[in-house]
Amino acid sequence: MSDSYTISVGLEEGADGAFLVHSLSPPGCVAGGATREEALASFEGELHTWLEDLVALGERLPAADAELQITVDDWVRTDANVEAGESTACFEEDLRPLDAAEIQAGLQRLGDLRGLLLTRIRRIPDAELDRAFGDGWTVRRTLDELARAQWWTLSRLGASPLAEIPVRTLARLDTAMALVVQQFTREVPKDPGRALELEGEVWTPRKVMRRLLWLEWTLGRVARAALTLTE
Repeated sequence: MSDSYTISVGLEEGADGAFLVHSLSPPGCVAGGATREEALASFEGELHTWLEDLVALGERLPAADAELQITVDDWVRTDANVEAGESTACFEEDLRPLDAAEIQAGLQRLGDLRGLLLTRIRRIPDAELDRAFGDGWTVRRTLDELARAQWWTLSRLGASPLAEIPVRTLARLDTAMALVVQQFTREVPKDPGRALELEGEVWTPRKVMRRLLWLEWTLGRVARAALTLTE
């Protein structure tokens, strides 16, 4: 008999009636749908890929034959246009302070995911980053969006915006990751349970870490898939 593994999720029901399913433990996986049932079905497929990637990075997670139990532990309604990709949910779990071990684990996971991406980028000439792969998007545009989204998300913890944005794509990614590490090793431990309300949305260190993992995995995976086409 295979073991079971419980995944805690939060449901976000947007103003448009669509749903997002957010993995709360382990954080980083998100999927959506027009209905609750569609979102949960989509999430289950995404979850398998997310866990496979984490296992490939050396994390100790359930065996491949483990039975996954998805448990809805929170359900919030927001004013976000979820179907368009918006999300403003702050779950009860997000209000729980991050401890030192969780900060270290989150940064390790972010660094490992970034390592997968950088390994692929360094295999190709810089000019290949500008090759379009769909709807006008390029690898460079995707990577720039990842760096920009990280900077913006960090500002939700009160981090100051960059005075100067590096020109080169790799430098932008490196700077963004350095700021993440700095914020979570120097500032967050001073008040790991802080909660800031900005533009009507509540942000906490746990929510920011969850969002950063989501961005790193989602946009990083898109970039890695596009890079495969150039190799």
